[in-house]
Amino acid sequence: MIGTHFIELPVPMPPMLPSMIGVSNTQYFALYYQGSKATWSNGRAMATFSYYAAYAPLIEHITLAIHLDPYNLGSDDEMPEHAILCDTVSRKMYVGTYKEIDHFLLQQHPNESPALSEQEFKEAVKAVENMTLEQMQKLGMFEMFGSTNPQARQQTIELVQWLDQQITEELIQQYIQLANRGNWTAITALDTLKRRISEAKEHQQQLESN
Repeated sequence: MIGTHFIELPVPMPPMLPSMIGVSNTQYFALYYQGSKATWSNGRAMATFSYYAAYAPLIEHITLAIHLDPYNLGSDDEMPEHAILCDTVSRKMYVGTYKEIDHFLLQQHPNESPALSEQEFKEAVKAVENMTLEQMQKLGMFEMFGSTNPQARQQTIELVQWLDQQITEELIQQYIQLANRGNWTAITALDTLKRRISEAKEHQQQLESN
């Protein structure tokens, strides 16, 4: 059962999110920023994933940015105080304190030892050996050496397009009201949306002129 202190976010979990960041075979996982990397964990395993291809497009999208504004998901200077909890079955997302969500995730594995068995160790080594450079790039493991590959960029586009479908007039009005009060998150989100609209119009004009 989801913790009573977790706040459900108003946007469903994007269906492509788990595969984008490399999560599989688990119902619940958490997202946060730690050690200068976007990170996911499920209470037993954890890994980093692409900040620019998946994490930033998700948390900075206009459908989520203002709802995550009060929380500290971690930064280069701070450890996370909060985390996003994703449910792959109900396709819902929640936000709560990092410690509570971490404890909740541990309950997924009540009868499992936290230490790797010899078999698990062999499987972990095999997984690394079998992972291609392209797959590592897709997960953002070498992001500091260059941009993500074309497949990852396409997945990012699909993620943003899916989130765009969750935008409502009511949400836009909420952002406008907050921006008028000086809320920096709302101002930044609206500016980003305005830039995307301008780019889309310019692209449409180019298509029509050809």
